[in-house]
Amino acid sequence: MKIALYGGSFDPVHAAHIEVAKTALRKQVADEVWMIPTYQNPWKTQASASYAERVAMLKAAIKPYRHIKVSTIEASLAGISYTIDTLKELMKRYPQVHFCYLIGSDQAQSLVKWKDSAELVKLVSFYVFTRSEEAIDCPYPLHLIPMKIMPISSTQVRMGAFSLAAKGVKRIIAAKGLYLEQWVRSCMSEKRYRHSVSVAKLAQEIAACHHLDVHKAWMCGMLHDVCKEMPYEESKRWMMRYHPQFMHQAPAIWHGYIGAHFVETKYGVYDHDILSAIYHHVLGKGTGVYAKLLYVCDKLDPLRPYDSSAAIALCKQDLDKGFRTVKAQQLAYLKKEQVIE
Repeated sequence: MKIALYGGSFDPVHAAHIEVAKTALRKQVADEVWMIPTYQNPWKTQASASYAERVAMLKAAIKPYRHIKVSTIEASLAGISYTIDTLKELMKRYPQVHFCYLIGSDQAQSLVKWKDSAELVKLVSFYVFTRSEEAIDCPYPLHLIPMKIMPISSTQVRMGAFSLAAKGVKRIIAAKGLYLEQWVRSCMSEKRYRHSVSVAKLAQEIAACHHLDVHKAWMCGMLHDVCKEMPYEESKRWMMRYHPQFMHQAPAIWHGYIGAHFVETKYGVYDHDILSAIYHHVLGKGTGVYAKLLYVCDKLDPLRPYDSSAAIALCKQDLDKGFRTVKAQQLAYLKKEQVIE
């Protein structure tokens, strides 16, 4: 049996990764492809998602393909993951299997820098997936597999191009809140991002006092203002599509309504508590506990230019009472500023 090994951080796995594996099978390079998530990449100091999360995303991505599998061999080896060590362990465990290795053209260019690369290329054949006209500068013998390269990177996904990931992968990303901070940061100014982080932290603190889900509370806080700085014309298009009945309201209010649809569409959040909290966080009309939680945390953010410590203490003791107190104060302010009538 011939097995093609395909290693990488897969942080996260995306459509281009899967296409390489599928192409290897179509070209009859191997009978199966084993995707090996790196336990600790020697070239990268830290992954954005944990090893377990990256494995889970890989399994979700390959679910439709019975000849593509996930190998967690590197978790048992621990430490920094070097291909030479992984390969030798696999050869010891599966002496009857003939292994080959799949890499991209960028990896081929740096293959000579891999640990014990001269020995490595004697143990296993390397198949490089590359553009037909691309020249590979590598002193070792390589098998070139021309394919249409998909201009996709894991960095793009982490920065918000979540549609490039399979549906199952996207569900895991949203449920775990993976890459959320990077995406939120890309949606707003640094000042707005610091506010979001501060609100999320406060939401966790108050949620813990009332035995609520602190992860859900954190997501509410991080996501509530993703549309706050959306350009007016774009905000208007979202409002016309989803909430034309509220077009008469001040544009300063819109980001709550838009935000709920935006995080569902772009990030894949389907949790009703989170969506409702975002939707209602401006005016505080939500009746759910997370809607009340987010509302008070947004208004009582310690970064705001006033002392909110007494109100925060009240919310930690009695969330409903704190919510009513904060809402009464905010409604008076909004009427004074003529944001609402």
